[in-house]
Amino acid sequence: MSMKAIVASMGIGAAAGAVAVLMMPRSNPTRQLAAKAAGKVEDAAMKIGGKLNETLDSM
Repeated sequence: MSMKAIVASMGIGAAAGAVAVLMMPRSNPTRQLAAKAAGKVEDAAMKIGGKLNETLDSM
């Protein structure tokens, strides 16, 4: 299986999982945990993006 197919499969699986979690009631502990995890991932992505921009700007 090519790398593109693997990445596409992972993306589809993640999207399906996200839809399933979003369909749960807000009070569901799984949805609350997913919201916390999404917030942490977003923070990490912002930090990485900022560092990449700084590095590319300095080149």
